[in-house]
Amino acid sequence: MDKLGYSKIEILIVIMLLGIVAFITINKTSTAFAIDKTGAVNEVKYLIEVQAEDYALANTTIFEETDTTYISVDDLIEAGYLIGNDSGLLTDPTDSSKNLNDTKVRLEYDADKNNVTATVVD
Repeated sequence: MDKLGYSKIEILIVIMLLGIVAFITINKTSTAFAIDKTGAVNEVKYLIEVQAEDYALANTTIFEETDTTYISVDDLIEAGYLIGNDSGLLTDPTDSSKNLNDTKVRLEYDADKNNVTATVVD
């Protein structure tokens, strides 16, 4: 007897193999496009620290009484060193409902080297 097509078993095996390949492909691509939230938070903290150092070097009068002082992200936004959203808020990259304007930055000034070190205080 001549065979004119595929049997149900053969079709079922092909469908199962295609399903396995699709499952593996979707799983790999979904992890490849996942957002690294920790990296995003670290990048924002680094940006705040760099801009705070620039702000402090341009305004060394804030160190007249002590070599260590604190500023807020809001101070950096008002001075034009950071840009907030339309409402003037700098939001957390992992949670857009949380703003970072009240975040404090510790500035330490080394007058001998004319260097400022900024650290975001959690």
